[in-house]
Amino acid sequence: MLLQQFNWHENYKYIRYARMSSNQQNPTSPDQQFDTINHTLQGCGYGHWEHLQDYRDTAVSGKVVHKRAGFQKMLFDIKSKTICPDLILVDDIDRFGRMDNINQYRADLYHKHGVLVLDSKSNFADPNGAQGRVYSVIEELRAGEEGRTKALRVMRGKREAVLQKHWNGGKPPFGYNLKAISEHHNGHSRAHSILIPNPETDWIVKLAFCKADETGWGQGRITRFLNNHSGIPESLKPFQASSVGLWFSNEIYVGIMVWPKLATDVINDCRVNMKVPEEDRIRVEDYCTPIVPLELFKRVFNLRKLRGEKIMKALAVSALQEDKLLAAPAPGMTLKYLLTGLVKCGHCHRSMVPAGTGVYITRDGKEKRYVAYFCSGSVDGNCSNRKRIPEQWLREVVVSTIRTQLFPAD
Repeated sequence: MLLQQFNWHENYKYIRYARMSSNQQNPTSPDQQFDTINHTLQGCGYGHWEHLQDYRDTAVSGKVVHKRAGFQKMLFDIKSKTICPDLILVDDIDRFGRMDNINQYRADLYHKHGVLVLDSKSNFADPNGAQGRVYSVIEELRAGEEGRTKALRVMRGKREAVLQKHWNGGKPPFGYNLKAISEHHNGHSRAHSILIPNPETDWIVKLAFCKADETGWGQGRITRFLNNHSGIPESLKPFQASSVGLWFSNEIYVGIMVWPKLATDVINDCRVNMKVPEEDRIRVEDYCTPIVPLELFKRVFNLRKLRGEKIMKALAVSALQEDKLLAAPAPGMTLKYLLTGLVKCGHCHRSMVPAGTGVYITRDGKEKRYVAYFCSGSVDGNCSNRKRIPEQWLREVVVSTIRTQLFPAD
């Protein structure tokens, strides 16, 4: 067992990190966190430690690490030895990140770079000592339960708002506006919002439904139609196919609120959405003024449902069947083609995606399938690049170039 003694009397070098989660918080919160760290240092008699630098993230949640520029800069500077601290000091350990990944970051920083993460709340207790380990376990339990309690309270409030036909927060659906309503009860003023059709945009939703019903087009062609429509203000463009597709399945446009449809969380630094079972949803009729007639909505919805079932059947035939009852919530992607995610469109800088023809038989009896990279933005009219790059040719060129660079002929 390897032991390394942490001696508070040594002249350790430290950096400070502070974070505030929302721009609705006090803008001086990071400075207050630094002041608390300084105050605790002096109170504990560690004023002789040497301060090297500060890092901060403003209005950034601790859930997703890659969006925290200050945090990423701190890690990069440590790993590249641009700065060589012994300690990272924070006001409260949850300012460093979510409790479910803090321990991993702490272990990596200590084992690979010899950097300890300490917080002023524990008076900078050594996390590798008995006191620090007990404190870490207690904090992990406290933070987890506190997070779950807050989430339950928020969900309870949102559910009550929906049942009362009030808007339960967030940006209103396209085609609607929020109307604020103030009520007075027992001498107290209460405010809430309801959805009302927006005359500047609700006609666009109606147009999309009518066009889909008339032509049978999918969301890609409908989006391209909207982006090319001369009567739609340019300020509302470009429309995205994924967003237009959600219109066609959102019952809010017939005045019905179904909530919640998705449960979300962050796992492995990625946002994960899971469908909420039908029995756990609430359905409120006459929630708001409808924009689309019910019969029109049903025709478009059923058309999309049939198209979706055909796609799912095709995917089920080609998918690997696994005899598992529990599915991984964030399994990642299986990349079949070498350059997936690396090929960029020269027009809009989107990642180009591979797509292939169906399998066909050549004259000599061989099965072949033609695969090419294309810009996904060209499908809904958001990009003018309609070129297709053969996957095999591009892969051979890239691999050959890499080989030449790594193993030159001379």
